[in-house]
Amino acid sequence: MKTRELEIALAAADPVSPLRLGGLDLAAMEAELLADLDGEQPAPAPAGSQAVRERHPRRLALALGSAILAALAVAAVLLAGGASEHPSRAYAADLVRFAESTPLLLLEGPGWRVQNANEQRGPRQGEGLYGSMEFVTGKPIPYESIRITGGPKRESESGMLPAAVRQRRVELSWRRGSLASAVADAHKMLHPHGQRWVELPLLGTTAQVDTRAEFFANQGGPGNRQMTALWREGGFVLELRAAVPDLTAFEERLDWLTKVDSQTWLDAMPAKVVKAADHDAAVAEMLKGIPVPRTFKPSRVPDTGLTTDRYQVGATVTGTVSCLWFRQWGEARRSGDRAAALEAERAMATSKHWRILHEMAREGAYPELIWQLAAAMPSGLWEWGPHRWRLLPHAEGLGCARWGLPVLPWKQRRQRER
Repeated sequence: MKTRELEIALAAADPVSPLRLGGLDLAAMEAELLADLDGEQPAPAPAGSQAVRERHPRRLALALGSAILAALAVAAVLLAGGASEHPSRAYAADLVRFAESTPLLLLEGPGWRVQNANEQRGPRQGEGLYGSMEFVTGKPIPYESIRITGGPKRESESGMLPAAVRQRRVELSWRRGSLASAVADAHKMLHPHGQRWVELPLLGTTAQVDTRAEFFANQGGPGNRQMTALWREGGFVLELRAAVPDLTAFEERLDWLTKVDSQTWLDAMPAKVVKAADHDAAVAEMLKGIPVPRTFKPSRVPDTGLTTDRYQVGATVTGTVSCLWFRQWGEARRSGDRAAALEAERAMATSKHWRILHEMAREGAYPELIWQLAAAMPSGLWEWGPHRWRLLPHAEGLGCARWGLPVLPWKQRRQRER
């Protein structure tokens, strides 16, 4: 329900407006209330109601208070969009502050919900927060695992979900920065079918909309467009990305985007999203059954203190453990410590049985990367088709350097020199 509709509904439903209060027979109301409390039928009100008011001033206040509470109850139901099976929860003050540091936007289209949410702090000082949310309708939608072929400006993809599935998802992201720079960068992106930009009103401002934001040459057939909107709000540059049949459908998604308060935003998070207060417990649960090196301790798992997707927490947990094993393996190979290298290889071989990776594999390809890297440890070579490369540079792709755990020697030296 939009703000204006809510105001109209509240005005129509308010049972204690001044006009209505002026016409109420408070004495009769009180008599009925007292009868209900005493289990009796109401007696007719006396000709003069002053006597009733004098005898039961507190009960009169109770009657009037009940009317006011009724008004508040109506308001609460309207604000919640109707009766809810899930009452609002209380959140810690620090989590509310974190929520309020986001744009606090939801896609309030019929049947749409939050599927994933992720907030992080930029690795460099001054970058601030950045994050993303996924909204879906219908069944949950897994992450895509896309393979790219073809030369520059002629890239083709395989593994992308069908258009009917992709059009059930909307992605919203935000970051600090300049809107002009973001738009300029978007203009430089690949546009295999040419560029078509329009301006559309959005949340009291104007969004720059790329209506042909397809990245691959085999995208973008009739009824299957990729569009993005860029705008600025509250110090953030925001980007909304969606696969849609046409511009009208994209405008509809923009119209569904609604500014909400922190309580509503936090209430919209799905159960799979790990709240900041639950992070340590989630990490401990995910670590069960995972062998860890001597250099590991739970505090090494990055915790931004922000709301984040369970998949992302799983990636930081398994990635941190894997990065430390790869560091031990690389150092052991360079020093000739076969026992330490073998320990790392055996530990990573168990990754095929890590429960959290099997959970994550239903949504994305990160577990597959860990499994492929672990399988390559005995040979020390990463194989892709006819090509073979050294393993450690590809192990960095787990995110090791980003988490302060680089596996390559030159990256470790640079880290120590900072």
